[in-house]
Amino acid sequence: MNRLMAKTFILLISLLIIQGCGKEELPQDKLIGDWTVFSTTDEEKKTIIWEELKDLMVSLISEYECFEFTATATKQIISTKYTFIDVNGRGCLSPIILVYTWSVDPETGEYNFIQGTNKITYEITFTNDDNRMTWKDKTSGAITVWERVGSTNETTE
Repeated sequence: MNRLMAKTFILLISLLIIQGCGKEELPQDKLIGDWTVFSTTDEEKKTIIWEELKDLMVSLISEYECFEFTATATKQIISTKYTFIDVNGRGCLSPIILVYTWSVDPETGEYNFIQGTNKITYEITFTNDDNRMTWKDKTSGAITVWERVGSTNETTE
């Protein structure tokens, strides 16, 4: 009986050691998920609240309901989808979808979005229990604020 217990004990210790030597999983980046725009800046760096703009446009022409600006991030890519209004008609234009690979510079914490030879570097910060993120374009200075889809936090900053 002692021999069986000793073998069982050695087997359990071996399993714990093997399991402990496994590859360490890094925590998921806060960027990953589905986002909808809250606000953005125009060329003059004035803030535009997206829902206020959309509500105004829809009150003028109800077919402008399709007006949207969203982002989806996975571990490898981020895609943004812009659907703008057709100023020459009643409705929206075909969506513009941009897809980038992304990485985070471990020294600066800046996010690099790469599409072919195009590279955009953002300073990204998270607030509101990580349900709101702010992108600051390091080249143009443009600022875009996003809210996580499905977030129940409706505070403004």
